Formats: sequence, C-alpha cells, structure tokens
Amino acid sequence: MRWQDWQERSIPVDEMEKAAEKPAGWSAVKVWLRQWNQPRTQQLARTGLLALQVLSWQERGRRMLGTWNTAIQRLRLTYKLAYYIIPSPLARTRNQRAITRPVAPRARIICNPTSGSGRGSNALRDLEETALWLTEHGLPAEVCQTEHAGHAAELAREAVQKGMDMVVAAGGDGTVSEVMQALVGHSTTLGVLPLGTVNVWARETGIPLHLDQAREVLVNGVRRRIDVGRANDRYFLLMAGIGFDAEVARRVQDSALTQMGLKIVDYITTTGWLAITHQPARVTIRYDQGKRRSFNALMIIIGNTRLYGGAMTFAKHAIADDGLLDVVTMENGKLIYRLGVLLRGFFRRAKLGPKARTTQCRTVRIESTPPLPVQVDGDVIGNLPMTFSVVPGALSVIVPHDTPEDIFQRPYVRG
Repeated sequence: MRWQDWQERSIPVDEMEKAAEKPAGWSAVKVWLRQWNQPRTQQLARTGLLALQVLSWQERGRRMLGTWNTAIQRLRLTYKLAYYIIPSPLARTRNQRAITRPVAPRARIICNPTSGSGRGSNALRDLEETALWLTEHGLPAEVCQTEHAGHAAELAREAVQKGMDMVVAAGGDGTVSEVMQALVGHSTTLGVLPLGTVNVWARETGIPLHLDQAREVLVNGVRRRIDVGRANDRYFLLMAGIGFDAEVARRVQDSALTQMGLKIVDYITTTGWLAITHQPARVTIRYDQGKRRSFNALMIIIGNTRLYGGAMTFAKHAIADDGLLDVVTMENGKLIYRLGVLLRGFFRRAKLGPKARTTQCRTVRIESTPPLPVQVDGDVIGNLPMTFSVVPGALSVIVPHDTPEDIFQRPYVRG
C-alpha cells in the first residue's frame, strides 16, 4: 500500500487523541446503549419488571391468606367455646318444657364414656339430645354415665326395679353384655345405641351405626324374645370362645395398644402371631345327648348368634331364638390349615374345613389339659373346665323391622 493511501484511510490525529481521552470501556457502553434502544430489549425489561410485580402481589396475597386463616381459627375457637358454654335457644326451650311438664322416665340410657367412639363430652351431649328426642317421641328417657367396672349392670338392675320399659346400652359390645346381665328373665327391653369399636350385635341385627338413625329403632323397632347363653353363672348374648380366640382376647384386653385406642390393630397383629405360635390342648366335650368327644383343639366357638368379631361367621346356622346353642369345634392343624379356617370364617363359608364340626345342644361341659382361657362376648371370664347352657327366650330386645329373618324363627311384637 502506498503511503498516500494509508494517510487517506487512517484516523485523523485529533480523533485519535479524543479517543485516547475516553475510558477503556466506552465502546462497550456504546454497544449496550445501542442494544437498549432496540424494541426487543425494552420488551424483555418490561416483562421482567412485570414478573417482579406479580411476585410482589403473590407475596401480599399469601400474607393476607395467612391473616384470614388465623382469624377463622380464632372465630372457630370462639364458636366452640360458645357452643359448649352457652345453651342454644332450642335446648333452653326443651329444658323449659321438661321443667314445666315433668315426666317419669320409661327408658334409661347407660353410657360408657371410655367405649370406642363414645369417649368424651361430645358423645354425652349427643346422648342428652337423644334422650330429649326420645321424650318428645313418646319414650321419656334419662342418661346415666358409668363410673367404674360393673356400674352398668348396677344401673340396669336399678332400672328394672323401678319398672322401666327399656334400658339402652350406649357403647360397645362390652357395655351391651354388662347391661344385659341385669335384664335376663325380666320384661325390660334391651336397646342399643352403637358407640363402640366393632358393635357386633348392631351389625348382626341391622341397627344403624349412626346415632340419629339408631335412635329411630328405639321408637319404631320391633321387640323379640331371644335366647341367651350361660357360661357357669355369666350370661352371653353373642357367643363364647375357647382356645385360640380366647387367648387373642386375653392378650388384647390389657395391651398398651388397646389403651391407646388401637384395639383393631392389636387384634389383627396378635391373631397373626398366634396363628403361627399357638399350642393346642387336649379337650374333652360332653354333650347333653350323652355324646363324648376328645381331641386336640385349635378353637371352640359356642354361638347363640352368627356374626363373630363383626366380620367373620363360624356358627353359620345359629338362630337366636331356637332354644339351642351351636357348638363349633376346630381341631388343631398346621399353619395353612389355621389360616384356611380364618379365611373361611371371614368369607362366611358354610364349611370351615375337614377338621371342623358343628353340633347343636342345650348343655355342654368342656374340660382341657392344660386349662384353656374362655371369653364371652369379647370378655375373658376364666379358664376351663366350664359348663355352657342356653336359657330360652330369656331376654327382650328391640331391633329394626328389616332385621334378617333367618336369625329368628319366632314372631315379633311391635315396639
């Protein structure tokens, strides 16, 4: 290139001096300024600012929602306090009617405060409302709360002595069993409000498990005279169990899980463990027909009714008012056989297996070596030897109209 050409293309000296005076990053700034003036860059900037504003609004919304939740919780607490402390106008009206028109109670509701879902003051308040409802529907009622073991039987016996028409067991099957001890042989009718964990009698007879529906049965149900079983001097409504199931009941009865309200979990766990480890005993049975039988027993069920544990059936053909007990004997076997017996009972099969037999009788004497535990209606009452018998038509009960007819054979009396 010629010198003249280089001079024409080169930057003037004054411009070079001006460029030398500018900062080193000035060219980068000029490039950034040119890019900022482009529409795309400004649009991205506006979008970023809008996103920041949306995030700010979202944070404000979360704060407002938290404030509302706190206010609602305080209002709920205030409402609950008012609900339990201040009686409603309806309750005051009912109480005023009860005061102005006193009526002698014809029914006594016996409540076990530690039974299943019947725990706490909520259930007691509901039962008080139920007593008012029964009174308004022609069955004046009162509520009594148990305070110790055996108190339910004492309250029921007192109701019989006062000539009350009905005693209502509000609780589980244990409460029902304790109440019925005082009603056997009397005309006072047994009613049930199922507040327990399993509620076998309610499920057997079709009594609704909701309080608002179960109380309808006490007014509109039908009355029947049914049999009860007797183990020595203890009556049972549902069944007696010997061996495997009684050992399960014994372990579950006082376990820590049961005290924590996890009885079902403990029952399933214990049943599974004993299905593997349970040891049989030599049992001798003497029936009233003169029959005698000895065998290694897994379990013996003496059924007055059919349903066992709320889910299984062993005494498939038991009838509650036929004057007979169904004695189901299951011999010992390996683990597969034991599990098969439980599964057949769960699916309510008529045949429990080749080693199971059912015999109907009025009285049976059972002995074992070593002595096996005995449970009636879920309560362990002692060990063998023991005599079991039936007391025909000894108890009056009230049940729904649509109770399955195949568990009764006698006509009913309208409640």
